[in-house]
Amino acid sequence: MIERLTLVALAVLTLLSLWFAPWASINREIGARSAVLLLPNRVVDFTGRTDPVEVPGQRTVLIVSALALLGVLGATAARGRGKHVVLLVAGGALIATTAWGLTGFDAGIQDARLGAVRGEIQDALDRPRDRYDLDRLEALIAEVDALGVDAAIAEADDAGLRIRRLPYGNSGFALAAFLAWVTGALAIVFGLRAWPRYGRALDRWMPTVAVPLVSILLALAAAAVVVLILQPTPVGRDIVVEGAFEGLVGRLDTLWYAYLTLFQSSLGTAEGFFEALKFATPLIFTGLGVAFGFQAGLFNIGAPGQMVLGAVAAMLVGVYVPGPAVIVLPLAVAAAAVGGGLWGALPGWLKARFGANEVINTILLNFVASALLLFLLSSNLTFAQGALRIIYGIGVFALVAIAVTLVRPIRRASKKAPRVALATSAVFLLAVVVFAGWPRAGDGPVTLRLPFKVEGSEPKSQPIREEARLAQLPDVLRVGSDPERPDSGFVPLAAILGVLAGLIAIGLVPRFGVRRLWPRIGVSVGIGAAVFGLGALFGIASVELSGVPPSRLNVAFLIALGAAVFMQYFLWRTKWGYELRAVGQAPEAAEYGGASIANNIVLAMAMSGAFAGLTATHYVLGGALEDFSLRQILPTNDGFDGIAVALLGANQPVGIVLSAFLFGVLKNGGSVLNITFPDLTRDVVNMILALVVLFIAAKGFLPERFTDPIKRRAFERQREEASEDGDSGGGGPGADDPGGGVGAPNDGGNVTGGTPPARVEPNPGGTD
Repeated sequence: MIERLTLVALAVLTLLSLWFAPWASINREIGARSAVLLLPNRVVDFTGRTDPVEVPGQRTVLIVSALALLGVLGATAARGRGKHVVLLVAGGALIATTAWGLTGFDAGIQDARLGAVRGEIQDALDRPRDRYDLDRLEALIAEVDALGVDAAIAEADDAGLRIRRLPYGNSGFALAAFLAWVTGALAIVFGLRAWPRYGRALDRWMPTVAVPLVSILLALAAAAVVVLILQPTPVGRDIVVEGAFEGLVGRLDTLWYAYLTLFQSSLGTAEGFFEALKFATPLIFTGLGVAFGFQAGLFNIGAPGQMVLGAVAAMLVGVYVPGPAVIVLPLAVAAAAVGGGLWGALPGWLKARFGANEVINTILLNFVASALLLFLLSSNLTFAQGALRIIYGIGVFALVAIAVTLVRPIRRASKKAPRVALATSAVFLLAVVVFAGWPRAGDGPVTLRLPFKVEGSEPKSQPIREEARLAQLPDVLRVGSDPERPDSGFVPLAAILGVLAGLIAIGLVPRFGVRRLWPRIGVSVGIGAAVFGLGALFGIASVELSGVPPSRLNVAFLIALGAAVFMQYFLWRTKWGYELRAVGQAPEAAEYGGASIANNIVLAMAMSGAFAGLTATHYVLGGALEDFSLRQILPTNDGFDGIAVALLGANQPVGIVLSAFLFGVLKNGGSVLNITFPDLTRDVVNMILALVVLFIAAKGFLPERFTDPIKRRAFERQREEASEDGDSGGGGPGADDPGGGVGAPNDGGNVTGGTPPARVEPNPGGTD
């Protein structure tokens, strides 16, 4: 039912857009002023200076597209296998017709631009100047069509004529054509249910992607209202929008171009793509950290504090540990994980030992970490002498406490009465603080200068050593670049393909009987080496790469992907991961089976904090904070954004990587959006992200057979029984009522991002 309603809504919306919405933009000027084309060949000019362009075949596009959409609507009302065939034909016709129409549109725009070039050259010939080479211009005007726009402009520039700006710039498809593509593609996707195996596969995947996808669409729809309220239709000087129809066209075009700018700024250029990946890298780490806690039934909201401690630990290693890069760099990365892991283990230990709520503890520890960062990088550390003695006293007390816990009789006594031991320690600490802070004669202000802080008032640390720095990823892609061509280089393509083949083989070889870990690794390495050898044999050992822009995206992105792979393997292919998930899903059953709840809580929080602490590889070791040092402007809000990333990614590593990339696209596009539309600030992007989380919490307003694994499985069994009884039109379970979204529950957790469903998997170790 959901699939049918989705197709009906999209088909009706697209059918209306064919007449009321812009199909393509003829010209787009600075300030988002546009001249748009509606089917068939109706031009609405908001620039005031764009001549219409006649595009052939527009009436055919309108008629065929409308008939295809009516076919989609008719198929949604039919039953049986025939409706899938109709969906396939109608969807293919819709996409093919739109593509054919846009090809003709591009040809018409190209002819119009060539005509504009000829006009510029003719004006130069009619009004010659001394710098013009008239003979070359006369020869050029006859060759414009053969040369093309770019070559003709270059030839004119050589002849002394500089053509600065041509009309019909930034032309392309608009809202109506986009909706036609989306509707056609979705009709084909659902029409492929004509093959039962594909239908069953679609039923398995739909529940996984339904909630996040619907939540994103609802957030964009809700944000569209705000965009239309805040941003007026951009128009040229002395242009007045007349009538309700022009007003509607202008509002739809403004909304379309706002969203196009938001996404195309990251997905349309290599520079924007790298920037989106740069924003996504820390979100992958924090999203993995939050999701790891969710899988163990814990809510780690302390990622901001764990980021700070990881950054401090990485900075200390990077500044003070000498040695070659092969030793110092891994130590710095490990220090980032250890720093965040220890800060995460503390609330885990408090919960395991005393039952303290981890949400409250992690929130409070965020403030402690923030104060610690302020203390370490403050420009003027001036203390009262008593306060300084208190700090020294607390340090001495901590060392004594650690030494005392090493004495076995004392440790045993503290385990028997932990609350008494903690209360006694607190009393002694209070006594130490009172004694050390008591005012004494001669006390005065004391200025403390930490050795790792830079001189002056700038709140940052000393730069880390060269050996502890991660390379910028664009520089890695430009290996062997020519100094005269800094945006090009030679990439070891065969080696990259070999590594990718080896990683893929690790997951695939168990299907062929190789299940033990070390044989799997051996076979995977062999496959990777074979792919590398074949690549070298066919001459792709290295290929030239050009157009790589400078960026602060660094190798931390690859570390983030490796962390996602590690989390996937650890949770679903090791006995420790099995225990963690069992403790999160059914603690009493896991304890009855021999799992230690306390140990797993501490382990889960420690590893969760370690993932968050690894953000230091991006911000400190990777130089994403302007330079290779720890700064007070460390963006700890990424820790809170990680909660949304984990929820949107359904607590699955692959989903987290994709949702982090979406957040990166929106964050990067927000800055470009504010430049293009002055009334739309980055707050619009923040609102979209907040709405995504809100709609995920509401489970996309989808029925329970999508969001409840138990009811989804029950519905699946009903569909299977109906299919076995012959009460089906083909296409597998759910073919006639594809909105059922049937499928087996995802073994990684609930699609809504909460605690994963209770499911016991055999062979938890992943071995024979």
